[in-house]
Amino acid sequence: MLPINKTISMIERFNLMYRNQQFKQYGLHGYQASFLLEIVRHPNISQDELTKNMHVDKSNVARGCQALEASGYILMQKSKLDRRYVELEATQKGIELSDIIIDILKKQRHFLMQDFNHEDEMKFLEYLEWLKRRATQLLDSEINQ
Repeated sequence: MLPINKTISMIERFNLMYRNQQFKQYGLHGYQASFLLEIVRHPNISQDELTKNMHVDKSNVARGCQALEASGYILMQKSKLDRRYVELEATQKGIELSDIIIDILKKQRHFLMQDFNHEDEMKFLEYLEWLKRRATQLLDSEINQ
């Protein structure tokens, strides 16, 4: 059995490869689909808030958002309240694509979880949340030392 970190990393890489394959026809790759979903869920979210919510490097978010804007999926505008911040808003094209993205992600999750009954799936997701919290605590404890 592989170490837990390696296993989780491999699952994420395979999932990312699948998503890249599915989203290629829409000009999306990497985490751009996830960025778009977060922008649709939170209209006028700042680029900094998106970075915090997604736990992704600021430069990756900036590049991803520029690509989404170039494809016509979002609008990037300086905040009226604070010109240092860039606010992000999904276009109608982006909103329509978000429905397609959600369908693709549901299909992916259904395939991955098909051998779990509902109770086992909920327990598994609970364990993943627990691991995420512990990983965050470890990082925070190292930063605060």
